[in-house]
Amino acid sequence: MKKNVKHLVVVWLISISITAMAYAGNDMAGHDMKGHDMAKSDRVGDLIHESVVDGYMLSYYFMDLRDQKGGTHDMADMDNSHSMPNKAMDKPHHLMVYIMDQHHQPVLKAKVGFLIKDAKGNAQKAMGMFMSNGFGITADMKKKGLYTITTKAIAGDKKLMDKFDYDMK
Repeated sequence: MKKNVKHLVVVWLISISITAMAYAGNDMAGHDMKGHDMAKSDRVGDLIHESVVDGYMLSYYFMDLRDQKGGTHDMADMDNSHSMPNKAMDKPHHLMVYIMDQHHQPVLKAKVGFLIKDAKGNAQKAMGMFMSNGFGITADMKKKGLYTITTKAIAGDKKLMDKFDYDMK
């Protein structure tokens, strides 16, 4: 009986040690943030702009949905299966903004609006939808040229306004 108890204690101690080592490894990786670079995380698309507004960091990611592949079928196959030519997507671009507060914590509750103007002044307005710890929209930026993207975010009692130009090539 004492032998069984000793074996259980040894197994228990080994389990605790392995768990502690695994936790310490993850914890150490989590503290190596090197300036809290959001570009090295699980964001979808390409980082196109970062800015700091009143101590909040806004990181913008852009993706052309016409170029994306999903699973074993690419977007062209999916579009053809739904009788919609791939080039005819109304809003083939996905724009995300990820917001971090002054304490480097992600802002998960906010109202985020986007205003996108092309070179001719044609405007698109869209409210961001919360997804993947950020706020995203789809937009039509098929024409090459310079687009001005204005973002307004209201997080609690904080109002953030940001504006930048993006050259669609």
